[in-house]
Amino acid sequence: MSLNVDLETNFAEYVLDVGKLILGTQQRREMDPQLQEKQNEIILQAICALLNSGGGMIKAEIENEDYSYESHGVGLDLPLIFRGYLDAMQQGKLFLIFVKSWNTEAGVRVATLCSNLYHRQRTSTDVMGSPEALAFLKGRTKTPMNVNDSNSLGPQEAQGGAQHEGSVEASAAALFDRAQLQYLEKLNFPESTHTKFIMFSANVSQCIKERLPKCVSAFANTEGGYVFFGVHDETRQVIGCEQHKIKLTTLRDTINGCIKKLPVHHFCARRCGIRYAIKFLEVHDKGALHGYVCAIKVERFCCAVFAKDPNCWQMKDCRVKQLATKEWVAWMMEADPDISRFSEMVLELSLSSATPRSRAVYTHKNLECLKEQRKRRFPVLPDTVVYTPESLYKELFSQHKGLRELINKEMRSVSQGILIFSQSWAVDLGLQEKQGVICEALLISQNNTPIFYSVFRELDAGCKGYSMIVAHSLKQKLVNTGGYTGRLCITPLVLLLNPDRTAQTHYGSDLQIYPESYNLTTTQDMEALLQSLVIVLFGCRSFLSEDLGSEVLHLLTDKQYELLSKNLHRTRQLFVHGLPGSGKTILALKIIQKIRNVFHCQPDHILYICENEPLKKFVSFSMKNICQAVTRKTFMKNVFKDTQHVIIDEAQNFRSEDGDWYEKAKTITQRAKDCPGILWIFLDYFQTSHMYCSGLPPLSYQNPREELTRVFRSADPIANYMQQVMQQIRNKYPPNLPTRSLQMLHEPEWPQGIPGNFDIIRNLDLESMVKYVADKCHFFFRNGYSPRDIAVLLSNRSEVEKCKNKLLVAMRKRRTFQLNQEAHLLVQIKDASDILTNHVVLDSVRRFSGLERNIVFGVNPGAAETAISHNLLLCLSSRARKHLYILYVSI
Repeated sequence: MSLNVDLETNFAEYVLDVGKLILGTQQRREMDPQLQEKQNEIILQAICALLNSGGGMIKAEIENEDYSYESHGVGLDLPLIFRGYLDAMQQGKLFLIFVKSWNTEAGVRVATLCSNLYHRQRTSTDVMGSPEALAFLKGRTKTPMNVNDSNSLGPQEAQGGAQHEGSVEASAAALFDRAQLQYLEKLNFPESTHTKFIMFSANVSQCIKERLPKCVSAFANTEGGYVFFGVHDETRQVIGCEQHKIKLTTLRDTINGCIKKLPVHHFCARRCGIRYAIKFLEVHDKGALHGYVCAIKVERFCCAVFAKDPNCWQMKDCRVKQLATKEWVAWMMEADPDISRFSEMVLELSLSSATPRSRAVYTHKNLECLKEQRKRRFPVLPDTVVYTPESLYKELFSQHKGLRELINKEMRSVSQGILIFSQSWAVDLGLQEKQGVICEALLISQNNTPIFYSVFRELDAGCKGYSMIVAHSLKQKLVNTGGYTGRLCITPLVLLLNPDRTAQTHYGSDLQIYPESYNLTTTQDMEALLQSLVIVLFGCRSFLSEDLGSEVLHLLTDKQYELLSKNLHRTRQLFVHGLPGSGKTILALKIIQKIRNVFHCQPDHILYICENEPLKKFVSFSMKNICQAVTRKTFMKNVFKDTQHVIIDEAQNFRSEDGDWYEKAKTITQRAKDCPGILWIFLDYFQTSHMYCSGLPPLSYQNPREELTRVFRSADPIANYMQQVMQQIRNKYPPNLPTRSLQMLHEPEWPQGIPGNFDIIRNLDLESMVKYVADKCHFFFRNGYSPRDIAVLLSNRSEVEKCKNKLLVAMRKRRTFQLNQEAHLLVQIKDASDILTNHVVLDSVRRFSGLERNIVFGVNPGAAETAISHNLLLCLSSRARKHLYILYVSI
C-alpha cells in the first residue's frame, strides 16, 4: 500500500490514491495487525495532508470482493476529531473518502496526528495533544529559561508533594553519582516526575532508539530528570545489561547520536543545545562484574524538545510532505497580528475562525464592511438567478451571438443563484490565460454544488484539463484565501460555442458525484461562500504586512478593481491619475502580475520604470521573477530588446533631460504591429517635485485616462493638511504643469476617523532638531513602534549628509530611565535604498517618492524652491500614514 497523488483524476480536487485497501469493521479485525496499522497510517497521513491543504479526496481500491459500505461499515481507526470533516462513498470497486478543510475554530491552526512533544505527568511520559502543546509553547515564549515553572501537579498537590519529589530527586542524583550497584539490589526510591526506570530489551541499541527520545523530550520539557536503563520499572530491582551484550563506547555513541537528532525549537536568543550527562554504573554480582546500568541525566530545556518531527502533513508541490518542526511550531502559533497601532483597521477574517492557510483580512472602518460588500457585489435574491457583472455579460452577449441562448439553456433548471462572469477566471486567480476562451462563469446556486463554466470557440485536447485546473484553483482559493470552512467542491463544465452560432454543452466525461452534504442547501451557505469569494477577488496584500511582520490582506476599492479588471487586449495604453495615497503603486504591481498571466510573459518581457532608486529596489524585491525594474536614467541608457510591456510609476517626476522616455517606451510596446504591448502610466501632477519638462504627452493626448480619487492611507490631521496644500497648489501651480491637470473629474473622497498627529515646528537649529527627532523616536519606541516605522526626510541630499552623524548620536544616546526599556535597541539609520530592513530612513523627500512610513519627520521641505514648495509639502505629507512632523531648521 502506498500514497500517491492521482494526476489523471476527473475531480477538480487533490486526489490521493492509497492503492488497495481491506474495508469493513469485522474484516479489518481479522486482518494481520501490522498490515492493519500500516493501512491506517497511510490513510491518516492522507487525511491530515488534505485537512491542512484546503480539502480533497482519498481514493482506494477495495480489496475484499464482497464488500458493501452500507452493510459492512468502514473499520478504519480514525481520531474522533477528524470524523466531522469526512464523508465516504462507494463507487463500484472504488472507495472514496471526501475530506473538507480543517477549521481553526477547533482551537489550533493546523490538524496534527501527534505533536511528538512530551512531558512528565508524575510517573507517566505523555505526549501533548495539539491544544496542550500550543499552551506549552505559548508558555515557553513568555518564560524561557525560568526553571521555577511549576510542574504538572495541580496547585494543591504541588505543595503536598514537593517534599516527596525533592527527596526522590535527591536519591536519584545520589544513585547517578555511585560507582557501582549490586545485582537485584532494590532501589529506595520510586519512579516520579524526575525519574524513569526502563529495562533493556534483547536489542540494546534498538531499545535506546525507541525509548530514549520520548524520555528526553519529557524530562527536558518538564523539570529535568534521570533515566535509568537496566532497572525494573515495577520491582525497582537493579538488573543491568550483561557486559558481553554491550560495548560501552558504541552504546555511548548511540545515545549521543539519538539525543543530537532530537528536534528542538528555540524562542530565546541563547540557542543552546540539550544538556545531558551519561554514566555507565557497574552492576556486580557476588563480587564479579555482571553488567551495566546506563544512567542519563537530562536537564530542563530552555524552550521545547521534540521526540521527532510532529506527525503532521500537508500538500506541497503536488506531493504529500511532512512538516518540519520549525514549520509546525510557526504554523501552530500563528495568530492575528497586533493592529492596536492601526485603530482605523477592522478585522474581518480572523486566523482563529477560518482555515489553516488563510490570512487575516482587514477593512477600513469608514469603508464598507465585508458583509456589506458581499451584499452589493454578489446579491442572493429569492427565486432569482442573478447575472453579474452586468456590464461584462451584456458586452459578451452582444459580441458573441448564441452565447445568451447557451447560458440561458444551462440556467433553466436553476431556481435561485448567482452567475458570475469573467473574461478569464484563470487570470483572476493568478493563472495563465488560455487562448480560445470566450468567457468563463461561476454558478453558485441553492441545492447544488458550485459549477464552473468555460466557454470555448473550439475544443482541443487541453480544454478539459484547463477547466479542471482552474476549477481546482478556484476551490483552493475560496478555502485557503477566502477562509471558507464548509464542504466545497467545484464542478468544471466545458461549453462550446460553434462558429455557426449554434451552441452545445460538452461535458467531456461523466460528471463526478459528490455526497449530498456538499450541496449548498441554504441561503446562508451561499452567502458564506460568496463572502469568501469577495476576499479572493478583491483581496490584496497590504503594505502593512512588512510593519506587522505577518502577511495581511485588505480589499481593493471598486475603482481599483475596475481598473484591474480591464480587458488588456483592448486597453493597451492607459494613463492613471491618482491622488496621494489612492493606491497607484499597488495597482501598478497588480497589473504587472496580470500582464504576465494574460500574455504568458517571461520576466524580461515586462519592464517597470520609476524615477527613484529606493522605489525601484522595493519593486524589484516585491516582483522578483515577474518583471525587470529600472529607473528612468537606466531605461534611457540601455536597450531592452526583449521588452514587450512597460509600466511607468510616479511619472510626474520624470524628466526629459536624458531623452524622450515616453516615445522610447511607446516604440518598445508597439514593435509588434499586429499585437502591441501594454503601456500603462501612473502619475499625480499634485506631487510634481521639479521645475523641468516631465516628458509626458500633453494632457489632451493622455487617452484613455482614468482617475483614482479615493484616499485611504493618511490619518485625519494629515489628510486635512494635505487637502489644504492641494488647494494651495491649485491656486498657484508650477509653470511646467499643464492647464487643467489638477482638475479631477470626480470629487476626492477622504475617509475620516483615523487617529494620528500633525505638527509644524519652526525656528530650530540643527542641534535642537536632532534632539527633537531623537526624543520623539524614543517615545514611539516605548509605545510599540520600531525603527522601520520612521522616516526623516530632508529637502536634498546635501542636508542629509549634514544631519546623519548628529542624528545617529542623538538616537543612540541613552538616558538613565530609558536603559531598561530600550537596552535591546541599537538603532540603525540608513537611506531609503534599504527600505525593507528594520532601520530609520534618512533621505531626501524626492528619493522617498512612492514609499511610505507610519511616522515621518520632514525637515525644510521645499524651503529653497518656492515655485514647487507646496508640491514638495504634499510629497512629504503623503508619505506619512499616522504621524507627521514638519520641522523648519537653520542648517
